[in-house]
Amino acid sequence: MFGTIMQLKVGSMTIRLAPFTREEIGEFVKNGGMQSHIIIRYLGHHNAFVLDDELEWFDHTRKDKLKIVWGIWDYTDPDHPVLIGNTSLTDITQHPMCQAVSGSMIFRQEYWGKGIATAIHKARTRYGFLEMNLDRIKSAVTFPNTASRKALEHSGYNIHSIERNFEFTDGQLLHRYNLECINPASWSTWWHSDTPSQAAKNARPRVQEAIEWAKQNVTFV
Repeated sequence: MFGTIMQLKVGSMTIRLAPFTREEIGEFVKNGGMQSHIIIRYLGHHNAFVLDDELEWFDHTRKDKLKIVWGIWDYTDPDHPVLIGNTSLTDITQHPMCQAVSGSMIFRQEYWGKGIATAIHKARTRYGFLEMNLDRIKSAVTFPNTASRKALEHSGYNIHSIERNFEFTDGQLLHRYNLECINPASWSTWWHSDTPSQAAKNARPRVQEAIEWAKQNVTFV
């Protein structure tokens, strides 16, 4: 399924999280995109995606009720919006607690390093916690994808474990960081009689700041 439209500012850019059509899915492989090693090397893939792969993914996603996906659009010029990536909440479960797995990917390299990922994480976290009532959002980042890890940490995620030698890329074995973001409203229920880790305690105010930022800066369209 696709998520409802959200809009925010990142510097001078207007970024919109919105659905995209089957006809627009070709943008993911246009001019390299999901066929470029630098784009997919930390996504656990060793194959280049072609249009048929993206069409198959689109058809599956549209019907998957355990997944919510947004296209990431540069909407600075509303007459000529540019699709630059996608973000999602997947593997949504309701029992015994409400959880999901988050992910993001920007396939246009010229948009890297501009703070878009951090802003998107905050918008998605607000949506997951305040609209979907999730208790926890999980994510994972392959080392050394430091930029992605920092963007998640700035949005309130904290590393709770490391999977060593998770994949082989660029001629070396790489570890994977497993991160989580706990809904402040679910804090007591989530931890119950356990003592939260120091990392989780340190992340809690960042989660609250991310939600407050999104309340002030994200508009539902």
